[in-house]
Amino acid sequence: MRRRIVLTSTAAVVGIALTAATAASAAPAKKSKMKIKKGSYSVTALPDPTMEATGLAGIECKNIDPASANDHPLTLPGKGELKVVLDSPDPTNKLDWDLHLLDANNNIIASSNGATAHEEIDVTGIKGKVIIRACNLMGEPTASVNWLFKYR
Repeated sequence: MRRRIVLTSTAAVVGIALTAATAASAAPAKKSKMKIKKGSYSVTALPDPTMEATGLAGIECKNIDPASANDHPLTLPGKGELKVVLDSPDPTNKLDWDLHLLDANNNIIASSNGATAHEEIDVTGIKGKVIIRACNLMGEPTASVNWLFKYR
């Protein structure tokens, strides 16, 4: 009799374990699909070397000649990651552009102020209306801006 109870209990435990294992393996794994929004545009802005020479360009290029800056508004559909890259069409161009990301109130979110015509901004946890500002301090008159936004 005792052997029968042990066998019945063992069979029940094994059956429950098999059922749980089967149910766990049958459940589909949830994959986090990131949506992507991207774009690119060309910027034409005259260089303003006086700002570079005097150091008055400021972090947002506010003091620069308006003809030397370009603002590009962008609406981000949800919270995510934004990457913005500015490049001169000539990779040998070592002259200076700056790149800034501003919120709708012109407050700085991020900036790239390198001494070349290649600038990059990476921001996470961003959403809503933003402005991409490209400033030509001493670069060629044209540059390209590419942006990529990943969100859920």
